[in-house]
Amino acid sequence: MDKIVVTIDELKKMIRNNEEDKIDEIDIVTAATCGIMSGTMAIFHIPMKDKFRKAEKVYLNGIKSFPGPCPNEYLGSVDVVVFGTEHSEDYGGGFLFKDLVRGKEVEVKVECDGKIYTNEITLEEIPTARMIGTRMAFKNYVAVTNLGDEPIKTIFHRKFLRKGEASFSGCGEINPLQNMHVDEKELVGKKILLNGSEGVILGFGTRHSKEKPNIMISADMHNMDAYYLGGFITSAGSEVFNTIAIPIEVDEKHKEYLKKLDEYIDLPLTNVIGRNIVDVGKYSEVWKDVDLRPHVNVYRCRNCDFCIVEELCPTKAVRRVEHLGGRRLPNEDCFGCGVCATSCPYGIYQMKLGSILDIPITCRQSDRERALKLAEELKERIIKGEFDI
Repeated sequence: MDKIVVTIDELKKMIRNNEEDKIDEIDIVTAATCGIMSGTMAIFHIPMKDKFRKAEKVYLNGIKSFPGPCPNEYLGSVDVVVFGTEHSEDYGGGFLFKDLVRGKEVEVKVECDGKIYTNEITLEEIPTARMIGTRMAFKNYVAVTNLGDEPIKTIFHRKFLRKGEASFSGCGEINPLQNMHVDEKELVGKKILLNGSEGVILGFGTRHSKEKPNIMISADMHNMDAYYLGGFITSAGSEVFNTIAIPIEVDEKHKEYLKKLDEYIDLPLTNVIGRNIVDVGKYSEVWKDVDLRPHVNVYRCRNCDFCIVEELCPTKAVRRVEHLGGRRLPNEDCFGCGVCATSCPYGIYQMKLGSILDIPITCRQSDRERALKLAEELKERIIKGEFDI
C-alpha cells in the first residue's frame, strides 16, 4: 500500500481548518527549515597541478581554508576545511559554497616553503566535497532587539541594529524539530535533504540542549542545489544559510508536536547585548499575514548611479536588469530578509515583515519560501520512490 505523504504546510492548513483528525490518515509529513546556520563547514580534497611538500596555507577565492589533518606530502593534492563564516570582506564561505555548487570555477592558492601554487577548479573536479553542519535546524531560536541608544554591529542584522528595531530567526511551525519527539538514538543515521542533497543526521549538534535541540548533519555537495544555500552578509561579517527537509513518520510520539501551530510556539525577545531575555512573544507575530518576498514597483526606480539596496542586499540578489534600462531588481537569490523595504528612499520595495511584542521586524534571517519548496521536493521524491524512509 502506498504511503500518504503531505508537506508540513498542508498539514498545518488542515489543523487551522479544524480537520486535525485527518492526521490519522497520513503516514509521512515532510517538514523543513531555512536560515542562517553558522556552524557550517565543508571538507574538500583538492587536486593541484603541482606537487609540493605540504600545504601551509590555502585560500579558495581568497577565503582562508585550513589544510589537513592529512598532510598529503608530495601528492599534488590537499585536504582542506572551509568554515561557512570565514570571509574576505563581503565574500564569505557561504558565497564560495554557492559558487561551487553552481558549477563556477574557483581559484585555489596554496603556500608551501615560500612558494605559491595555484589552480582553477570546479566542484566536478573535486573528488571529495562534503558539507557538515555542526549545529543546524534549531527547534526554536530568538528575536533580537537593541535596548541601548547607540546602533550595534551584529550578526543578527545586515545593518547596524538600532533602538526600536528587531530581527529574528526560526521557521516556527514548519521547522522539523518543532514537529518531532527528539530522541538522538532515533535520529542518528536518519536520512534527510540538505540543500537538496540526500544526507544523514549524525546526532545532536553543538550547543544542543533539551530546551533548544539542534542536529549535526552531513551531505555530499556534488548533489546540492545552489538555490537552497548561500552567503548572507551581516554588519558583523558574512554568514551562511542552508535549507533542510526531514521526513517525519506520523505516530503517537510525533502527533502532539505535529499539531502545534505558530500561535503556541514561543519566540523569546533578547537584548543584542548580553542576549538576556526581555520578554517572550509567539512565532505567529512574525509569520502570520506577512510577505515572504518583497513587492517591487519598478516604475518608482530612479536608476541611481549608486543603489543603496544593491549595496545592502545580504545575499547579493539585487542586480541590474539590462532590458529595464539597468534598473536593479532582486533575482532568485532573494532571501526575503526585508532589508530592501527599509532601505530604498523611493519606496520601490514594499514588504510586510510583522513585529515581535510591537517592535517592528527590520531583518528576517530565516526563509520560509525556500523551506516550503524543499519540503515539497522531499514529498515528491518519496512519492516517486526516489527517497527511501
